[in-house]
Amino acid sequence: MKISIRVTYDTKYAKEIAESIKVDNINLPQGMIIETNYEKDKIIVNITMEINEPRNILTLRNTIDEILQHISAIEKTISQLSH
Repeated sequence: MKISIRVTYDTKYAKEIAESIKVDNINLPQGMIIETNYEKDKIIVNITMEINEPRNILTLRNTIDEILQHISAIEKTISQLSH
């Protein structure tokens, strides 16, 4: 079974953040694909993963959590540097 999840995040730093997190998309778990893009003030992350066993769902969830943490940290850093 394959699961696809789309995460969107609104921020005025969409381009900078999307470009920053794209470099993290290496050494992914087997069967996982992450595509990161942006449109105006929105980051769009599409994650697709082949689910072969129950723990793959936890891996997918943890990956989403990690991406959101990275986005938040980068946004805070850019915001502080912009002032």
